[in-house]
Amino acid sequence: MLKYSILTEQFVQNADIGLVPRSSPVKVEIPTAVDEPDRSAVKSLRKALAVLNAVASADHPLTVANVAINAGIARPTAYRFVQTLVAAGYLTQDPADGRLSMGFAVLPLASSLLDRNRMRKEALPHLQSLAQQTGERANLGVLYRDRVMYVAGVEKPALPTIYSRFGKSAPAHCSSLGKAILAFQPEAEVRALLARKPLTAFTPTTITNPAVFAKELGQTRERGYAIDRAEHALGSCCVAAPIFDANNRPIGAIGVSGRDLEPLVKHQELVRHTAEVISHHLL
Repeated sequence: MLKYSILTEQFVQNADIGLVPRSSPVKVEIPTAVDEPDRSAVKSLRKALAVLNAVASADHPLTVANVAINAGIARPTAYRFVQTLVAAGYLTQDPADGRLSMGFAVLPLASSLLDRNRMRKEALPHLQSLAQQTGERANLGVLYRDRVMYVAGVEKPALPTIYSRFGKSAPAHCSSLGKAILAFQPEAEVRALLARKPLTAFTPTTITNPAVFAKELGQTRERGYAIDRAEHALGSCCVAAPIFDANNRPIGAIGVSGRDLEPLVKHQELVRHTAEVISHHLL
């Protein structure tokens, strides 16, 4: 807290002339308005966001105790934040067992983000065309906090058209979307990401050796598309190509996925062309 000082005089009583000032002034500290952010409020906001993330990342409804553990906060603190978030509609609580799920208040926020993302808007009609031409599921992803986040997609024509992967993410090192983006990023940024995120194995085909992974990115740059050989989930392969902005920076990737890699590789030229068309529209 910042303070400023003023000098004021103390007085003594004189029998002849009344109040007279002392000879030396007295320094008085007077508090001013707070210039720094309220640290308590910032901590509270972080805890509230941790509660939201704990519930959102769970694959099933959580109890308040579970939320506290996953968010790394005390149970009484978690309870207070849960009550506030439930009242605001960001969480919903089952009246029968008290378990927590995400509330509908988050949907307008997500909708606003998706509707205003230019790359996504430009890609949507091309995703539809790519899925129809290949007969496979088409995906659009971006790199977010060292992971690939799915922001759009179209299911294969043989399946219902409901796409349920919005907002879901996968490790960048074992997805073709992630490798397509990383391959065209500056090497320093890739090294920094690998320092933060180890190459964790999810299947027998996941690349876990940094030297091998660097070679994989080099091959991706040479051929112009990335391959996921069931590296994140068994029975799920993918081929993807990067999307560039007006400054030739990779800002996303588009790909097709299916159970078998061989038919997907046959569509690599179409995937690359689709990515190039979307990149052109972003100029």
